[in-house]
Amino acid sequence: MTDHAARAAAAAAHMRDLAEATTDLHKAYATPAEIAVVTGNLRELARHLEDALQHLEAHIGRRDKGDWTPPDGHPPRPYARRAGGAVQSARAQAHNMRRELDRAMEALGPFKPAP
Repeated sequence: MTDHAARAAAAAAHMRDLAEATTDLHKAYATPAEIAVVTGNLRELARHLEDALQHLEAHIGRRDKGDWTPPDGHPPRPYARRAGGAVQSARAQAHNMRRELDRAMEALGPFKPAP
């Protein structure tokens, strides 16, 4: 067994913390430069999410049929096909999210931090 589930849970917790920390419209971001930095980091997150979803989709598709035998007498269903299709759709959404955050970064150009 891998620690992938724990890593995904930790990433989700960090995103939840960021979302909760940025709810106050008056105090969440100190400057446009901070907004640009957070936007850039979220763009990178979207890129990594897209990669992780691509890998997940590939692993769903390569499992043996026997791996998808339902537990406790549940009726057989096309689990892999349904899950793979949903993950593929999520990957496309992550790709679109990254692309839109690229556009946001272009718009925030003057506020981007120096390299």
